[in-house]
Amino acid sequence: MNKFLLTIFTVLSSNVFADGDFRALEGDYAVTGAYTSDIGSSHLRIVLNGEPAKDLYLAMDTEVFIDECTETESKTVGKMQCFFYKENKSYECNFAINLDKQTIEHGIPC
Repeated sequence: MNKFLLTIFTVLSSNVFADGDFRALEGDYAVTGAYTSDIGSSHLRIVLNGEPAKDLYLAMDTEVFIDECTETESKTVGKMQCFFYKENKSYECNFAINLDKQTIEHGIPC
């Protein structure tokens, strides 16, 4: 596994850098082309749920805004986006890793 992907998974597996212990991830992933409808294998799309999503949401040192698509509280850092759903007190984060460029991109379109 290359260093970029290892770094991403290390960050996502940590508890907001609190104790450095690795933890299990909750979520889903898909290998797709540049767009979710494209056939190909250039992007790893990740959706985190539960504690990993909450930890990432809380680690994002940015302002909360209301997302136009989900109409819920949201935070973004670059193209990584996390949501807090007040009605059921749940968290979700999504992003994509462009495998060719080794960059973070939007995960799921509106």
